[in-house]
Amino acid sequence: MPIQSHWPAHTPGLAAQPPVQRETENPVDARRCTVQLSTGRLYLDALATPATALLGHDLPLTPAVDEATVQQMLSSLAPGYACVAMTQTFSAAADLAAQIGEDGSLVEINAIAGEPATPGRPLVALENETLGRTGRWLASSAWKHAPDMIVVGEALALGSPFTAVLARDGFAAGRAPASRAHVLAYQPASPESLARVSAAITEVESEGLLQQGRDVADYLMARLAAVRESCPQIESVEGVGLSIRVTLASPHTAAQIRRGMCERGVLVGVDGPRRLAINPPLPLRIAEADVITGALRGALLGLPLPSAPVCCAACDRES
Repeated sequence: MPIQSHWPAHTPGLAAQPPVQRETENPVDARRCTVQLSTGRLYLDALATPATALLGHDLPLTPAVDEATVQQMLSSLAPGYACVAMTQTFSAAADLAAQIGEDGSLVEINAIAGEPATPGRPLVALENETLGRTGRWLASSAWKHAPDMIVVGEALALGSPFTAVLARDGFAAGRAPASRAHVLAYQPASPESLARVSAAITEVESEGLLQQGRDVADYLMARLAAVRESCPQIESVEGVGLSIRVTLASPHTAAQIRRGMCERGVLVGVDGPRRLAINPPLPLRIAEADVITGALRGALLGLPLPSAPVCCAACDRES
């Protein structure tokens, strides 16, 4: 189920919409995990979109880079894999996987669901939400049975249309060249996307954000588990790294608790009628993790608001 976000304008292409009066839906200023609206109200954005999943709302300098360099950088994300194609669409990557899996044994899985108990062959892992968010570039690199192919998406290009296919070295032999020719019939990755991929990888590695993300993810999960112990309104807390799902007990709804968290300055998503999505980007700090858990606990227990309950346009529509 697609995650419902407060801020559809975080995705590329919507920022050009005319500004709305009152609490605008378009962030006018953004740094790391914080969004400031035209009203001056600040929010901690704990729902990373592909444009913000790695670096929050910072956009590093994106100098031009050649395709071969980006392909080499992508091949270095996990040992034993090589980048065999880069395009603008997931459909091209799916076609590549379908060609290689002509014998009908193709298994495709979103890496956020974890390693399948009985993997088929070939196994294709889709990595976008999980990209870099488990303390490794690829969540599937920790699996006991390595996927045969990995598809990474626009999160790595900071929201710019992009898809890359990585294949295990042995698996790619004899198969990738013909499939690559087919995939390249699709629209190739743009120079802007390639520059963003290069900048994102460089920024994450130079700032040590994989390690920071892993440490903060462990802390955030422990804090959420503590909230669950004191709040029977929570049925479960599950997740992979910085991609976390909080399931609420009836009669509480995800939209209701999301609004309560929004009133307390934290934006989260809805991944089902009773399930919240908490997906902060890699630069999240310990203090910001405490803000997330404090807002969740306050919304569940109906604690007094720290400020006037000015809410956002998305919450107004759901009222």
